[in-house]
Amino acid sequence: MVSNMLLKERMAKEEQLVLSLSSLYEQYSYEKYSMAKFEEYSFYSDNRKFMPGEGMIAFNSSDGKLMALKPDITLSIVKNAKMSKESQTKLYYNESVFRISDETHDYREIKQTGVEVLGDIDPYAQAELFFLALLSLREIDEDFVLSVSHMGIVAHFVNALALPVEIKKQMIRCFAKKSVHELKSLCQQNGLEASVCERLIGMLSLNGKLSDVLPKLRALCGDDEMTAAVRELEALYQEIKDHPLADKVIFDASVVNHIDYYNGLIFKGYVKGAPGPVLSGGRYDKLACRIRENACAIGFAVYLDGLNYYYPNQREKTVDALILCEGSTEGLLTQVNVLVEQGLCVRIEKDQTGIEADTVYRYEDGKLSRISC
Repeated sequence: MVSNMLLKERMAKEEQLVLSLSSLYEQYSYEKYSMAKFEEYSFYSDNRKFMPGEGMIAFNSSDGKLMALKPDITLSIVKNAKMSKESQTKLYYNESVFRISDETHDYREIKQTGVEVLGDIDPYAQAELFFLALLSLREIDEDFVLSVSHMGIVAHFVNALALPVEIKKQMIRCFAKKSVHELKSLCQQNGLEASVCERLIGMLSLNGKLSDVLPKLRALCGDDEMTAAVRELEALYQEIKDHPLADKVIFDASVVNHIDYYNGLIFKGYVKGAPGPVLSGGRYDKLACRIRENACAIGFAVYLDGLNYYYPNQREKTVDALILCEGSTEGLLTQVNVLVEQGLCVRIEKDQTGIEADTVYRYEDGKLSRISC
C-alpha cells in the first residue's frame, strides 16, 4: 500500500502545509473547529469595518432570511464557539472565505488556516500563540520574519492626540506605508508641537530585532498604557528568547490594525518570495466584546491564497510510472496493481504528450516493457 509519507509528497504544497499545520496545532492541544459556510447578512454587515475588502455574496434562505457566504472566519468563531471567561477555548481551523479579489475585482474563494484562543488570555497563552505563529512560518519556509507591534504604543499615542478622527486615521496610514515625509506634513499642517512630531517620527523609524528595539521603546513611553504595552512585549520576548527562532522576530511600527477592534499585540509574517504577508494576527478583545460580553480573544490566520505565487503549481514529476497502451488492455490492470503495490503513482495513456514521468512503459501483447526512465 502507498505510505502516508508518499501520499503527502504527492499532494500540492498547499495541501501539505494544511496537514503539517493541523498536526502542529493538535500537538499544542488546539481542537479543530468547523463552521457553516454562511451566516445572517446583518451579522457581517454590523462588523463590516473589521473585515478586509468590500462586498459580500448574499442570498435569501428558505425561510426568507438574508444570508451571506462567510467573508470572515474570526467573526464566526467568536460568535459561535463555546467560551468561558474563567478558562481558555483553543481552536484551529481550515476554512474558506469568500471575498472580492484585489486583482480581478470579482468574488473568489480564499483558503485559510489558523488558530484562535478565546476566554482567559493569560501571558502564557499569548506567548504560546505567538510562538505557534513562528512555527507556522517555519513550516512554509526557513527564510521568514515575524514583524510585531502593539496597539498600546503607536495607535494609543495617535489616538490620544487632540485631532479630528480623520487626521488620526491618516497618521495611522502613514505608519502603515512607512511614510516619514507624509507624517511630518500632517504634523505641521495640524499644528502639533515639535516634541510630539519628533516622538511620532521616532516611533515610525523604529525597526529591527525585538531585543535591540525594546530599550528604545522604553525611552519613548509617555504614559502608563504605553509603558504597559512595552512591558508586555518584554514579557513576550522573555518567553521566546532562548529559542533559535527568536532572532526571526522584529519590531516594526508599520504593523498597525483597526484601532476600534484591536487592543494589544499585533503581528504579520513574511516569507522570502511571497508577494505580501502570509500570516496576520493579534489581540482583538475590542472586537470580541462587540459580539459577546466581556470576551477576550487572540489569534492569527495563514493566508494560503497568498502562497499561490510562492509555491509551484505542479510537482516536478507528474507521475512515477506512465504506461503507454494503444491496443488491448486485457491483463493491464494486473500489471498496474503490481506497480501500485510498490507505492508508485501510475497513469495509463495512449501517448506521452504533455506528461512527465520518472519511468515510461509500453504495454503490448499482455506484456509490460520499460522504454525510458
